[in-house]
Amino acid sequence: MDYDLTRLGPRDFEHLTQALAVKILGTGVSVFGDGRDGGREATFRGQTSFPAPDPDGPWDGYGVLQAKFRTRPLGTSVDTKWFLKEVAQELGTWGDPNSSRAKDGPLPDYMILATNVVLSSVAGSGGIDRVDKAIKELVAKHRLPLKGWKVWHFDQIRTFLDLNPEIRQTYDALITPADVLADLRRRAEARETLKANVRFSPGPGRGVVTGNVSRDIANRLRLHHSLHSVPFGRSLIDGDSGWFVTVQRARYDSMPLVISKLMEARWLRGFTTADDCVGVEDRIVSEISGFQRILVLRVAEASAVITYRLYEIPVDLLVDGIQAANGGTFKKTGFGFCGDFSQGNSGRLFDLRLEISVEKIGVKLALECGIDHGTWTVELP
Repeated sequence: MDYDLTRLGPRDFEHLTQALAVKILGTGVSVFGDGRDGGREATFRGQTSFPAPDPDGPWDGYGVLQAKFRTRPLGTSVDTKWFLKEVAQELGTWGDPNSSRAKDGPLPDYMILATNVVLSSVAGSGGIDRVDKAIKELVAKHRLPLKGWKVWHFDQIRTFLDLNPEIRQTYDALITPADVLADLRRRAEARETLKANVRFSPGPGRGVVTGNVSRDIANRLRLHHSLHSVPFGRSLIDGDSGWFVTVQRARYDSMPLVISKLMEARWLRGFTTADDCVGVEDRIVSEISGFQRILVLRVAEASAVITYRLYEIPVDLLVDGIQAANGGTFKKTGFGFCGDFSQGNSGRLFDLRLEISVEKIGVKLALECGIDHGTWTVELP
């Protein structure tokens, strides 16, 4: 089936490619949030199940995914020229030893280039073969260590969407009439036999999860998990305009609260030593002080049980800690700089990560410092 990928826009197209990467390559994929991405929408490490079957697969190493969205496709030939130019620019940046992505991070062994444009399949002269030939030449020209690459063009993405309707149906622009009818039928069946059991346990936090909110989320989870065993794909917390809400997959119970991207930080470009970090606390505090609440919905999977636990990272705790930063707070790391914020003898409260290659600020907070607003426990049918 054909899909109008241009209706997604660049942001949702990036999110779509990330979701497909997680589905196709596995849960080892690390997804990056909005903002300057350092040549990456996502990365993966280690052995994958992709590509298969393929004489060069499966891949085993460090790889990146990069999305290239064309707002107004004009036709196969023109779009192919545009994509070739984008590919040349991307690989040229990776091959430039003075670029931040080449200096601050490892060069990839594998690369996926995703685009919404159509590439002709005509042997030899078509867009698919032209792009593949161009990549080979650019890899040799820039002496890149790429062992393999794949281009996810329109027709390839269309096939992925056909095979993975649960991803397609997340985006309104891609929902088909058949999806609507099938969803109505499934919902009618689910209402008759809602097999998933959902239990809400309130936490000590206040002001976020009211009675109506807890019941609404429980009903949505009950309906979703009566049909699907995979976790709910979007945040369940709508919140106010001043709320920052993100979702975290928890691999173990005591795992810290992690926000990979709390804010963009393009001003990190050019930072080389810890001395460059002097004064960054004012920039960061100015940004996060605008949040009324910072919420993390933690999703954990166990045998036949999925839990959704809502934590709040106190804005005041972050602001007070960051304002107390001094010249020795931030240390040089492989990704940029990391600030250790502790309080007396109570140990580490949180780490602030200044990631240069992707120009963003992340935070990792000790779990006991978060405010627990409650847990929805889903027993799968």
